Amino acid sequence: MAKRFKLSEGDIFTIPLGNGEFGIGQIVCFPRTKDVFIMIVYDYRAKKYDENNIMLALKSSILFLGYSTEARLYHKMWEIIENSTKNLDEVKMPYHRLGTPPEEIYLTNYKNERIKAINEKEFQRLEYLTSYAPIRFENALKAHFGLQEWISENYDSVLYEKTLESIRVANELLNIDGDIKK
Repeated sequence: MAKRFKLSEGDIFTIPLGNGEFGIGQIVCFPRTKDVFIMIVYDYRAKKYDENNIMLALKSSILFLGYSTEARLYHKMWEIIENSTKNLDEVKMPYHRLGTPPEEIYLTNYKNERIKAINEKEFQRLEYLTSYAPIRFENALKAHFGLQEWISENYDSVLYEKTLESIRVANELLNIDGDIKK
């Protein structure tokens, strides 16, 4: 019987960039099921792997955050190299919209739980929760490092700044000063 493939919160993995270089990503959480996870990709690029790479990567800024699946990890295109959950509390989680105007529409958290009913104007300031294939993150990282063309309609949606903007909108809608906790 084949051993079951299992991912965990905090798994740190390499993302190949070509020419022996790689970036670093990490699984943040499994918001609802084990089929889809939230991952981050760091603004980090290396040629050889050693323990310092992980520490340097985790100290780098987050470039991308999004919902994805295990495909590239399962097929060993991305390699899990470590696990650490120490930094995960620092990762800001996104907020989304749910519903279709003019029907009932809501602000939701990263688990897609309804937080508040909102109006159409507020609804337009948020994005739907969307899951992306892992290759989108890999290609976005390559484009970030100038290894291929940046395609805004493909890569802008996974920028971490989009998460931070969703938090600003949620704070306004909930009349909260500062960041909302996970």
